[in-house]
Amino acid sequence: MTTSLVTVRNLVKRYGGVVALDGMSLEVSRGTIHAVVGENGAGKSTLMKILAGVVRQDSGSIAFDGREVAFDSPNAARDAGIGIVFQELSLFPERSVLANLFVNREPTRYGLISTRRMRELSAPMLEQLGLDVDVDQPGGRLTIGERQLVELCRVLLEEPRLLILDEPNSALNERETQRLFSVLRRLRERGMTMLYVSHRLDEVFSISDHVTVPRGGREVLTR
Repeated sequence: MTTSLVTVRNLVKRYGGVVALDGMSLEVSRGTIHAVVGENGAGKSTLMKILAGVVRQDSGSIAFDGREVAFDSPNAARDAGIGIVFQELSLFPERSVLANLFVNREPTRYGLISTRRMRELSAPMLEQLGLDVDVDQPGGRLTIGERQLVELCRVLLEEPRLLILDEPNSALNERETQRLFSVLRRLRERGMTMLYVSHRLDEVFSISDHVTVPRGGREVLTR
């Protein structure tokens, strides 16, 4: 078993005449929080979308757990053990918080959706995140910060091996951010590997084991 969970080599991605990635490389060690920090247009989000199976690279390679992969859909990446919390919220506002936590993967009992099992599975994670909300209320009634934490809870319930967080605290206040950091540190202690995308250097230094800085679609620094 290699020490790296993810190895990215020379990824290139173009959108028409715009070069989003121009030979991006990245190595992510197991059981660490690896931050990717850069300005808008540096290629951060494009890289994460490729890892999550949302878009395909034009060239270059990705190895996950020592095996070369090329995900053709988010479901393929999810099945491999990659979960992502996007900066753009994707909750269904009219559906309950509980239903949002188990979209397209609701546990069943005798062929019927088991809300009881959904409550049992989600309660410990909601408590860990400090998210004290009525899970029967529509997701649209939550604050922006609460919705962000519901998104994180949903992905964590899938038990990913690699957790990608794209500006996860952009909508969180200071108290919620510190609670999130506590959760991420506990996940790291349990061996989870995380990619943390941000533009805030102060928080990156407080939470990360490694930091990569991309510019113009390629890695310019990793420390």
